[in-house]
Amino acid sequence: MRVLLYLVILALLFLAPVQRLDVAELEPVQTVAVDFRRNAVVLETDTDNRGVGEDVASALADLEAKTPGVIYLDTAQYLLVSESAVALVDDLQGYLSPSVKVSLWDGEGSVKSAAKYLCVQEYLPKIEEWENSLKNNEKSA
Repeated sequence: MRVLLYLVILALLFLAPVQRLDVAELEPVQTVAVDFRRNAVVLETDTDNRGVGEDVASALADLEAKTPGVIYLDTAQYLLVSESAVALVDDLQGYLSPSVKVSLWDGEGSVKSAAKYLCVQEYLPKIEEWENSLKNNEKSA
């Protein structure tokens, strides 16, 4: 009886609809930038993709819709944050790896060019340490 049940389950697995993902369509991201402009959240990547929305979730959905391939934020190593978007870092934690390092960003230049200089920074806090890092900087200022 068990064998019959296993065969039925195995047969159903082959019939289940699966959306295949072509590795060539992936857009691996190293750096993500978040800004708040004109009452909208703006997410930009070092792959020259951009998403805009009323909150982080809608900006991310717009980013995914506008990216020609499949945007892959799990590979992000850095998050650039403008001063106007500091409050959005908490919202981004659910979409980025806990090991992502965060840096303030003035919004000048492209994300791609800013990303080149992040690896030479001695210490950048991880996204989970970001709030404490800000508080410590405010105390020392």
